[in-house]
Amino acid sequence: MAEDATEAAAAPAPASSRKVLVIGDETFAYTSGLQEAYAEVEFTACSVLSTTNIASKEANAFPPNLKGRAKHMQNPLLAGKVYPAAGFDELMFFLPGLSFLVPKELGTSDRPLYAYRLHHFVFHLLRTTKVLLKGESDLHVVWPEETCLMSSPCGAAGIELVQLLRFLGCKQQPEARYSLDKLKPESLKPVVFGSVQSELPEWLQGMQMLRFTIDTGPIKVPLPVALQIHPDLELVGLRERSSIQGVEGPKDTAPLKAQLVHEALARKARLKDMYGPHDKGEMPSSFDLVREAPAPDPEALLSVPMEVFMMSFDELPHFGNCMKYQVAEDQPQISHVSIDVLDPRLPTRVARPAPVAPPMPMAPPVVAVKKRSRPKEEEWGEMKFYCPLTKIATPTAEKMRLHMEGELYKKFAARDPNWDSSDDKKDLLFDLEEEEAKRAKKDKGKGGGKGKGGGKSKGKSDGKSKDGKSKGGGKSKGKSGGKSRY
Repeated sequence: MAEDATEAAAAPAPASSRKVLVIGDETFAYTSGLQEAYAEVEFTACSVLSTTNIASKEANAFPPNLKGRAKHMQNPLLAGKVYPAAGFDELMFFLPGLSFLVPKELGTSDRPLYAYRLHHFVFHLLRTTKVLLKGESDLHVVWPEETCLMSSPCGAAGIELVQLLRFLGCKQQPEARYSLDKLKPESLKPVVFGSVQSELPEWLQGMQMLRFTIDTGPIKVPLPVALQIHPDLELVGLRERSSIQGVEGPKDTAPLKAQLVHEALARKARLKDMYGPHDKGEMPSSFDLVREAPAPDPEALLSVPMEVFMMSFDELPHFGNCMKYQVAEDQPQISHVSIDVLDPRLPTRVARPAPVAPPMPMAPPVVAVKKRSRPKEEEWGEMKFYCPLTKIATPTAEKMRLHMEGELYKKFAARDPNWDSSDDKKDLLFDLEEEEAKRAKKDKGKGGGKGKGGGKSKGKSDGKSKDGKSKGGGKSKGKSGGKSRY
């Protein structure tokens, strides 16, 4: 007995379990099933839904076997800032992007724009969750088989998730570490297009577990894609960079903005020819200024589809409306996902420095002046007035007033009950009133000094005098703006 006790005391302590973060399991049913099948692994999950949302879908918001490792109302693109850095050994994406509702501007999920929004969601999800890994590790993805995906409602959209992950630097492995066959049927009831699939449709019955190896370095994207995303994004770099003679290029770990500045300097001469003075009728070509890959190329998976240029502003007021993600209509606002992108149909956003104010000889008297609630935004290529409600910009205050009297503006205003009392509307009206006051003052200064106010007079005297008396007579006629007998 003593020997057994000695051997038990000398036995090495069991190795710590692997920690896996699961994203995309909105009801925690899949993660709970994994935890039951693989008890030696510590699974953690986060959902965009609240406990009330999950309960309304007849699911358990607090699975007992997860022991409190289920986080609610969590924006998945902000998970990298909520969980501790280097706190997980592996990542797992469960049907990434398919749980969200189809935006009403799209109508259906069988369009190239739907593939574009799903590809960008996966790109940003991978970019923001990389920091949670301890080092080079595994990424597990649950995704339908290719033949089954073709028969799904989004089969005609052109989704190429596996090809996209390879393009983003993920190396696919031949064997999976986890198996879906070990899970009970009640664990495989995912949320797809905002609804819980109590019975798996045929195209989801062929789900598979894919395994990739990823690192924690920046994701390399082509220049056309980098020009459409926010330049301050972290863990993003350019796939190909230009060289400038005598100028040292930025490092691979340099911010995306610094790399974009370097590319602009490499094309400075071409840009100067394009936007500088040139002979009338001879516009330099910009065809090969930024090379874009054709559709079959993997680089095109993150490029803007041509479909967006065939959509009017009535159908799609702003391209960013397609890049909003939510699972339920009553989902908490804090967990709504939104990706900032430029609308390629609008002019380039040009930032201009503020004009230098002349020195004041003396301090002006303190007067209560109406101010904007927030600083004025930059102009969109001479578009001085911007309506945050409809995402429409106009060059003049008169055009904006006409827009606010139109049916499109009234339609959007009727949908938003908070618009009339919002700061955005107050700022817009402040800008319009300020511009109209300037215009009125300018017109008043131009309109002075003209009119009929002078008088015409005619005098007549015969110069005759009788008996030392002088006789003088005069006649006068006057014209003025008004009539008067006196």
